[in-house]
Amino acid sequence: MRRLKVAIIGNGIAGFSAASALRSLDRESEITMFSRETTPLYSPCALPDYIAGEIPRHRLFVKSERDYEALGIRTRFEKEVRKIDGPNRELIMDGGERFPFDRLIIATGSEAILLGEMKRGVFKLKTLRDAEAILDHQGKKAVVVGTGAIGIEIGIALRQRGYEVVLLEMLDHILPLGLDRKAADKVKTILTAQGIEVFCGERAEKVLGEERVDGLITDKQQIACDTLILAVGMKPNVALVKEAGVSVGAKGGIKVNSRMETNIPGVYACGDCVESRDALTGESYLHLFWHNAARQGTVAGRNCAGVPTEYRGSQNLLNVEVFGHHVVGFGFTEAALHRFKDIDAFGGDLSDLSVVEEENGNCYFRLVVKGDRVMGGQFIDVGQRERDVGLLWSFITQRRSVGGLIRILENEALLKQKPWARRLDPFFATEKGRLSMNREKR
Repeated sequence: MRRLKVAIIGNGIAGFSAASALRSLDRESEITMFSRETTPLYSPCALPDYIAGEIPRHRLFVKSERDYEALGIRTRFEKEVRKIDGPNRELIMDGGERFPFDRLIIATGSEAILLGEMKRGVFKLKTLRDAEAILDHQGKKAVVVGTGAIGIEIGIALRQRGYEVVLLEMLDHILPLGLDRKAADKVKTILTAQGIEVFCGERAEKVLGEERVDGLITDKQQIACDTLILAVGMKPNVALVKEAGVSVGAKGGIKVNSRMETNIPGVYACGDCVESRDALTGESYLHLFWHNAARQGTVAGRNCAGVPTEYRGSQNLLNVEVFGHHVVGFGFTEAALHRFKDIDAFGGDLSDLSVVEEENGNCYFRLVVKGDRVMGGQFIDVGQRERDVGLLWSFITQRRSVGGLIRILENEALLKQKPWARRLDPFFATEKGRLSMNREKR
């Protein structure tokens, strides 16, 4: 009997997770992984630490070539797939080489959104090559456009390398996808105390310089710099699949069902290149995060092996270290709920929206609550509670009700059966089965 040939495009965490899950269930199929990268799997999340000089290069790598060999995965690094020939079920490489497949897992990831021409001194941070290009560049003053997690982390890394650093954000506060204004302003205070300038509500308009960058014009000022980092976001890398007839959704990612299957039988997709179901709303969004990609890859690999597995949904997650201060945000911010209020899950009604908030010195936490459900959380230096934030995240993802939690906390018999609930008690104050800790209607 001929062994199945499975091709995987992409060597990020989604691709490797898919290969690992597939091999754990299927010891016979031939698995071949294609990647334009030159190295085994590494963590892009650790690239700012590498730039800052906090970790050596070898610590970036999550897997070695031996790990691929142990799983029986053939690797074709530095081999970029140029075309997917769907009808003939073949991949076409540089130079015209063809590779036949029976099943295909697409894990092409995402790519940085760019702003115009990439002059000398203008960088993005997506790959190890990008990080090494930044390290090779001898600059003194950097402007970072965009203040998501990547923008904040690269700004901190450059500051630690001795750069003057300016952060530029077009919205009214930094980290807008993970934090509401109050929490974001606390992080901004930490950054400015370390000598980083932060400008919000300001849009980049023009990069100055001929061949090399020497400044940036915004809608409010001109900033001199010799280094410009573009961190305005990522977009799914789907150029390859469009010609193959794979459906792309309204958000720009590959459309998949709960088994990570595309519209083409035997073709799966996972990771940053897909649109996935949101765990809180059930709506389709882009969730370009490492943890989501890993879980999606596992689901894709299991289904590719013939073991039906459902993906439960993705969730927004912010987890960043800011000069020794731990900042976490997940789920919806209050601002995001107002932006998305018309989706089916909310029915346009936010009259039952409230916020639970506590502040004690450097410690700050904020829960965004709709009705009887926690929709999001934001935390800065929560200290001993930090170990329980993951449990709270699970509580939110599973759509558990606050009332249900409080009933457990107030019933000793139930609490003995569900001891995990006690760990969430500090996040909630109970009074006759109701949230009472600084709960403010919005």
